[in-house]
Amino acid sequence: MQLRNSEIADKFDRLADLLEIDGANPFRVRAYRNAALTIRGHPVPMGELLAQGEDLTRLPGIGQDLANKIRTIVETGELPLLKELEHRVPPALADLLLVKGLGPKRVKALYDHLQIRSAEDLKRAIRNGRIRELRGFGARTEQLISEQLKRLAHREQRLKLAEAEEIATPLVAYLERVRGVKQVTVAGSFRRRRETVGDLDILVTASHGSPVMARFVRYPEVAEVVSRGKTRSTVRLRGGLQVDLRVVPQVSYGAALVYFTGSKAHNIAIRTLAAKRDLKINEYGVYHGERRKAGKTEA
Repeated sequence: MQLRNSEIADKFDRLADLLEIDGANPFRVRAYRNAALTIRGHPVPMGELLAQGEDLTRLPGIGQDLANKIRTIVETGELPLLKELEHRVPPALADLLLVKGLGPKRVKALYDHLQIRSAEDLKRAIRNGRIRELRGFGARTEQLISEQLKRLAHREQRLKLAEAEEIATPLVAYLERVRGVKQVTVAGSFRRRRETVGDLDILVTASHGSPVMARFVRYPEVAEVVSRGKTRSTVRLRGGLQVDLRVVPQVSYGAALVYFTGSKAHNIAIRTLAAKRDLKINEYGVYHGERRKAGKTEA
C-alpha cells in the first residue's frame, strides 16, 4: 500500500521539529516545513507522480535534495535523516512542541537541564516545582504549561477534512469492489463536511452472503481490529484513525444515513419534531406505532 501524501508530509514535519530542537539552521528547518505543506496540499499522491516519471523539482519549494528524499520515502517508507536524528534527539521531545508556550528553545532547555523527554516527565517536573526554577520560565509559565497539558490530554485526535478524504476515498473504492455490495457512504462529520474529522462511520448495503465484513477487517491499512460482528465492525488504521463499518438493511438505508450523519443536537431535534406528530424516528426508519412509514431513502 503506497504512502499517502499526508504521511510523507508528517515525516518532513517531524524532521523539521527535531532539527529545530537540535538547533539547526532556521532556513533548513523552513525548507522542510514548506515541503510538507506542498506535499500535503497536492491532489496527486507522490508515488503516482514518480510512477508517471514526473519531475518533483517542478513542485513549489522542492529542490533536488528534497525530491530525492521524497523518492526514498515512497520506495522504502523511511527517511534515513529522520532515523539518524531520532537517535540523537529523543523523538518524544517533538510532541512537547504541541504544548502552547513551549517552543524549540524551551524544549531543548528542559531536556538539557531537567532531562525531560516526554509529557510524563514534564508533568512530574511541574508537580515537583522544578520548571519555575529554570531561567526564562518562572511560576506563571509553569502554571500555563500545566494547564496546556491538561487540555491536550482531553483533546480528541482529529484529522483535517482533506486528510480524512485521502484515507476514505481508497477505502470506499475497496469496499465497492466487494461481491454483493450495493451502496457505500461515509457518514458522520465527514459527510457533513466539517473542517476536522475524528473518525469515519461507513454505511453499507449488501446482498445476503456478501463477504464485506471479512474484507473490511483485512483492508491493507488496518493496524488493529477493535471488534468484529455480522453487521458492525471497528478497526484502527495505520495512522490511528478509527473506522466503523455498519451493514444496514436496504429498507433502512435512508434512515441510517440521517441518523449517522446528523450531529447529536440535530438527531435530538428531529426526534422531538417527530414526537409532536406522534411519530418515532431512529436509525431503522420512521414509525407510526409499529408501522414503518419511511426509511429507505432520506427524502
